[in-house]
Amino acid sequence: MVNRDVGIGYALLVVAIWLWAGNAVVARTAMLADVPPIAFNFWRWTLALLIFLPFTARGVWRHRQLVRERWLYFAVYGLMSVTLFNNLFYLGLQSTTAVQGSLIMAILPVLVLILVATVLGHRITGRQIAGAVITITGAAVIVLRGDAEVIRTLAINVGDAWCLAAVVVWAIQILMLRWKPVEIEITPFMTVIIAFGVAFQIPLYVWEHAAGDVFRPDGTSLMLVLYVALFAAVLGTTMYNAGVIRVGPANAGYFANLYPACAAVLAIIFLGEPFEWYHGAGGALVLAGIYLATFAHRSAAGPMAGVAS
Repeated sequence: MVNRDVGIGYALLVVAIWLWAGNAVVARTAMLADVPPIAFNFWRWTLALLIFLPFTARGVWRHRQLVRERWLYFAVYGLMSVTLFNNLFYLGLQSTTAVQGSLIMAILPVLVLILVATVLGHRITGRQIAGAVITITGAAVIVLRGDAEVIRTLAINVGDAWCLAAVVVWAIQILMLRWKPVEIEITPFMTVIIAFGVAFQIPLYVWEHAAGDVFRPDGTSLMLVLYVALFAAVLGTTMYNAGVIRVGPANAGYFANLYPACAAVLAIIFLGEPFEWYHGAGGALVLAGIYLATFAHRSAAGPMAGVAS
């Protein structure tokens, strides 16, 4: 039986993935509108910070001593989650295909399990391994559109290395939530790490601008940035982090492979794309893998094992 707090955690993860799936369409539109990737990421998180501050400034001020004492943790988490992950993934997609990038991102559950085992010393069960394999298979079925022949066209290039670096960063930041100070609530926590992440993003933004990749805002680009700031950065990332804190890093890792299934559903609803057999088959496999790894068996340590308390 899943307790209420853990159940809320799973719900938060699912909603976050839906928000990120919607963000994918917007991000692709921004790239087609010639919005530079680093500028896009910078303004996304800068606006997110401005959205957070009116609601969280008091909480941040109340925890100012904690932030001073644990500044390195907050700075590293901000660097990983705000600055590095998206920049690395955007950089990778400039020289690899969306299919290859998505397949690489699908290995997240395996990386999280490895980190949980090596860093926290937790035992990996057969159910967890099977669940990871099944979710990766389901994601691959959707991404490859059920056509195994697509695999023959895949070729390793430098972009794949950047995408792999991005997914490693994502796995590490999931694990890092294990050590989030429990005294600080999730929204002031998000405000602090975003502030650090934006600060790290500034020199990259200046470099991109000096290199000639200039962000020229117009009505369309500003609306795109505002959308991803509110729905992906503020709501999506906050919900995902809150979900990880409740269910633990290992369990949270499986939910990332819901992403292609959610993106496919949104494309069918909003873009009029046809529903194909691989959407249903892949989505069913992802759900089956998540169920097998997280719901079908609960360890003696309990659902919150490995979560900061």
